[in-house]
Amino acid sequence: MHITSILTSVALLLALPTKTAVSFSPGVANRAIHILEEASSQNIPVDAALRRYAKYQERSYVKSEEYKSISDILRNISISQYRIDWQLREAGVECSPENRVAFLKKGGPLECRGMDLQTTLECPDWAWTGLKEAFPDEEDLSKELRALMQPAPLDLRVNTLKCEERIDALREIINAGYDATSTPWSPIGIRLEERTALGRIPGLLDGIVEPQDEGSQLVASLLEAQPGETVADYCAGSGGKTLQIAASMKNKGRLYSMDVSEDRLERGKPRCKKAGVSNVQRQVVQEDMTRKDKWLKRRKGTFDRVLVDAPCSGVGSWRRKPDARRTWGTFDNGFDDGIDRLANLLPLQQQILQRASRLVKVGGRLVYVTCSLLPQENEKQIIQFLESDVGAEWKVESPPSDFAIPFEVVDGQFLRLTPAQHNTDGFFAAVLTKHG
Repeated sequence: MHITSILTSVALLLALPTKTAVSFSPGVANRAIHILEEASSQNIPVDAALRRYAKYQERSYVKSEEYKSISDILRNISISQYRIDWQLREAGVECSPENRVAFLKKGGPLECRGMDLQTTLECPDWAWTGLKEAFPDEEDLSKELRALMQPAPLDLRVNTLKCEERIDALREIINAGYDATSTPWSPIGIRLEERTALGRIPGLLDGIVEPQDEGSQLVASLLEAQPGETVADYCAGSGGKTLQIAASMKNKGRLYSMDVSEDRLERGKPRCKKAGVSNVQRQVVQEDMTRKDKWLKRRKGTFDRVLVDAPCSGVGSWRRKPDARRTWGTFDNGFDDGIDRLANLLPLQQQILQRASRLVKVGGRLVYVTCSLLPQENEKQIIQFLESDVGAEWKVESPPSDFAIPFEVVDGQFLRLTPAQHNTDGFFAAVLTKHG
């Protein structure tokens, strides 16, 4: 059905007051609908469908201003879909990409009487119970979930291997015309309130600055890796935190970037080269937790510090991936829904934590991190670990004396960063020491 016909039918069916309508052309609307349909049929995130769409179109066809308009439509729907669908169902209208775009075009109010709190706060079933446990006060819960609907700023980390003083990198960015400031918590962070083309930011192509959320910078800094030590970034992916750890070590010592995916580790190579990092060794680790990893076994008790950036639900990154509320449970590994996927993830997190902990020598440190706000992925994992046979020789460590943000979870034992309180992505961190 053409977008004009859909607009007419939705307007007739929705007996709702209107607000200022979102302005976009029928052509842009139809392309947005096509991308939403592609994302649904292929079971992929909306941003991935948008990139795929742009890749296969002629540059003259997808102009930069048109791409931005399409992107804005997709984001607005992604952060509002539960509320839009509730209103469409109340009006007896199908919850389809066409009708969601039409609702956005019409400009009806997103919230109204009778809408339940979970829908109002755009929260999926699989995360609702955990988030209510994390934030039992309804006002706090509302603040946190509404903050997760807001766009995230663009944070950069200053690479101290190439620029010793943050002010020098910041000055270059400001002189280029950007509205940039120092991050309030991280001493190596720079914040741009408006997102922009990364390649145009002074210092980025030279490895002087690197995109990294301030929260990510803060949790990685808890490792306090020192020059000359043997350190592991477990579950390193393409190595964003690896670069920060290498800079902390001043390129001295041995830093192992570990992951189950060789492809992800390979993507870290050009990043290391650009950043001037030279002390990183990459190691693929065993994905199947029922099998022993000989490489890890030979290095038991030999590491000074290990960062475990555990795979998680990513609730804390919803500002950047708003449609993950709906797609996380099903777009990967063929799970039925988010509840099913989370149930499978929790034992894996514990297995990873226990396996990685065996690498650490007596007196060494382990930092467990997730970008989730769900207690079952965070403090409950640490409590379970400490009660296990492997965890019996570990204790929770106090935060570094100069750390900017107090630890407040479970009587001050653990760190939780949130967009509402700290304007970072949501993160959890626990600092543990092996006492033998």
